[in-house]
Amino acid sequence: MGMTRSKRPGAFLTDEEKARVASAIAAAEKETSGEIRVVISRKVRGGVLDAAKDAFRRLKMHETRERNAVLILVATVSRAFAILGDEGVHRHLGQEGWDHIRDGMAERFRQGDVAGGLVHAVSEVGTVLARHFPWRADDRDELPNDVVEE
Repeated sequence: MGMTRSKRPGAFLTDEEKARVASAIAAAEKETSGEIRVVISRKVRGGVLDAAKDAFRRLKMHETRERNAVLILVATVSRAFAILGDEGVHRHLGQEGWDHIRDGMAERFRQGDVAGGLVHAVSEVGTVLARHFPWRADDRDELPNDVVEE
């Protein structure tokens, strides 16, 4: 008997894959005051970066205490993705750092491993956040860790 993917009709990730990504977010955030969100969107109009900026605002990611939130948005219909960091993160990471994360994610996507690409990106972002925004005793998880599907 083969394994079946428990995937709802029209779903981009299986429940197990979403759980893997959420676990990666929780693990990354244990080491940092930063916040990471993953959004899977079927209804992107215009460019994926504009959609990411809209989602960033809608999810109130710009309201974190240290402006250290990162959004990873996958536009399923256009088969595109964007990684968007708030000003606190971008100041430390720079374009080369974003490109490195993007390239690792894109390679896994090309191999058909979407969940693996997301987990890789979350882990890489978490490493950067932990380096520049270490966890502090007064930290609280400011944003949910679940994968947002819209």
